[in-house]
Amino acid sequence: MQQILLALTLSIPIGYIAYKRHGLSLSGAITAIIIAIAVFLTGWQTFLIFLVFFLSSTLLTKWRYMIKEKKQAAEVGRGRGWKQVIGAGGIASFFALVLAVNLVNKCYNPEPPYLLKGFFTAMLAAIATSNADTWAVEIGAAFNKEPRLITKPWIRVPAGTSGGVTLIGELASIAGSLLISIVALILYWISHMYELFPWNIFIVNSSRLVLVVFIFGWLGEILDSIVGATLQVKYFCPNCRKLTDKSIHKCGTKTEYYGGFKLVTNEVTNLIATSISSTLAFICSLYML
Repeated sequence: MQQILLALTLSIPIGYIAYKRHGLSLSGAITAIIIAIAVFLTGWQTFLIFLVFFLSSTLLTKWRYMIKEKKQAAEVGRGRGWKQVIGAGGIASFFALVLAVNLVNKCYNPEPPYLLKGFFTAMLAAIATSNADTWAVEIGAAFNKEPRLITKPWIRVPAGTSGGVTLIGELASIAGSLLISIVALILYWISHMYELFPWNIFIVNSSRLVLVVFIFGWLGEILDSIVGATLQVKYFCPNCRKLTDKSIHKCGTKTEYYGGFKLVTNEVTNLIATSISSTLAFICSLYML
């Protein structure tokens, strides 16, 4: 109960500021607070990592906003809604809740569960994936480089279109995943050095941990692009003769259905990619860490 109250005390002001500055809509802010509570149950360390993701993503969303807005690649003015927040943080919060249940069970079991390190690594990989994807989109769209479809690189798509990649965006993705993995490594070292609960009970190889989180965080962003290019719904602008995610293209023309599944929106794409990358990180941790 104390952890929940502390999470509310820390997350409500942050959510309120994000709402007032149009980083999040009201529904997005409420959803972000709920996710913050879930991740805080696994320790202030996890909350801090999630805060790094949230703050960096919010700042990058506002960075060179006018350029992205002209390309129709910017977030809507009212901020990210609840669907987008779940798409970015839903999988991480799921693994956080599973990990929290295992932490409670540990109170009655002197030995930490064998799967504990797997849930721990998967949670971190999920956050790294979301950070890598957001950095790739926001930094890539801020430059005058038209993306190419990852599965058909000869096809150019508008900035912000799922499945579109640029060299700058991929470098940003690497940096985004690396940031989360390094912050996790530092917090892991500090937690074990000073016996800070609950991270001090997670026993993993720290050098391999940072490598697994980084690799699968970056892989998650690549999977996001592949799923976005193959499964996510796509529309075709008959005027500009360009593929897009939007039913109305930036030129104002109503687009035509081109392919993909209409139920697979950008948020669903995020959930699919993050689920795969974090699950792979979970499996890998059981053998490597």
